[in-house]
Amino acid sequence: MVAPRSMVVKRALILLTIVAAGCQPGLISPSPRPSPTPTALRACPAGASAPAGPQALLSNLPAPDDLAFDNDGRLLFGDIKAGTVSALGIDGSVQRIADGLRVPEGIVVLANGEILVAEQARNRIVAIDPASRAVRQWRALANRTGQEGIDGIGPELLSIAAAPGGVIIPDSPNGVVWRVSIDGKTATQIGSGMTRPVGSAVDQNGRIFVADEGGSVWTLDPARRRFATLPTPDDVVVGRAGDIFVNTLGDNAIHEFDAQGHQVSMMSGINQPQGIALDGADNLYYTETGNGQIGRVVRTFILDPPKVTGTSRGTFVICPTIHRAAGFSKPLKLLAPNAPAATLQLVQPGTDSSGALEVQTAEHSVTINVGDGGLLNLSQVVTLP
Repeated sequence: MVAPRSMVVKRALILLTIVAAGCQPGLISPSPRPSPTPTALRACPAGASAPAGPQALLSNLPAPDDLAFDNDGRLLFGDIKAGTVSALGIDGSVQRIADGLRVPEGIVVLANGEILVAEQARNRIVAIDPASRAVRQWRALANRTGQEGIDGIGPELLSIAAAPGGVIIPDSPNGVVWRVSIDGKTATQIGSGMTRPVGSAVDQNGRIFVADEGGSVWTLDPARRRFATLPTPDDVVVGRAGDIFVNTLGDNAIHEFDAQGHQVSMMSGINQPQGIALDGADNLYYTETGNGQIGRVVRTFILDPPKVTGTSRGTFVICPTIHRAAGFSKPLKLLAPNAPAATLQLVQPGTDSSGALEVQTAEHSVTINVGDGGLLNLSQVVTLP
């Protein structure tokens, strides 16, 4: 028979052993913590309306000239006095791409990202590697006329039946136009009989437009025909909707035409508009070489740097900033980034909002796109904190 007191002591020792065993790591698993529940994502407020009319983006430049957009959406600009090519980012920062160039004029960006620049003083075209920024000669041209060398170049022709492949090169001093292979080695003459061809563009139907400082804009389809008569055209670009824009030095203006050659609008009072470009949403960018400025006219919508915040789940919420031009009310769609980013939530923008998205990724940046589902589209590289 066991004494009652001994029984109590044994029971106490057993309980103590059980409690001590439960405190040893690994014997009893702790209760899992509940994962944070994501709150429903709300659309971010719309940005203020875009400024109406011309807007100065950069000032106090020596002599900005031609313009082009690179494959990251940055605005490239050459400066004929400084001998440089630089890039203007969406955040307003300026990055030097190349220097030591002699009168850099035309700029065209190839599909592979390489940047071609016409050096007027050397009458040649150089290629700039966007990563290493190394400069090499792409093609040299002959000039025995005693006139200034090559002026504008481009664009690259991509899968256009009328002129497959290559880059359009207006040979300014010699009054002819070439189609040059992407490697710069082979040239085919596609136009002649011009005074001084200085800029070119192509529409979706394969018509090639050439700005001729002699006072004409020509089309090559393939025969040469006069499209418009203007005072000293300097460059030409074609919009997504098919309208043609020409900057003219004789009247310090930018003229807009429809596809049939009827003038739609004219912006005057520009101090020597040597360069002109359109972004993916058909907003107009131009240089004023005479007063060292780069300007813009917002015709549809633009994107400002977004607001990015981290969450307790290790994800990122991106708030785009969309500014619409007055009168532009078309629905816009926000496209999620491609893999390896995973989009957890997405809210589409409205006429009074900029949309929002939540992403999960190990990358340091993602690319978003905003467009109308048709012709207009702007992409934006978003840096993650």
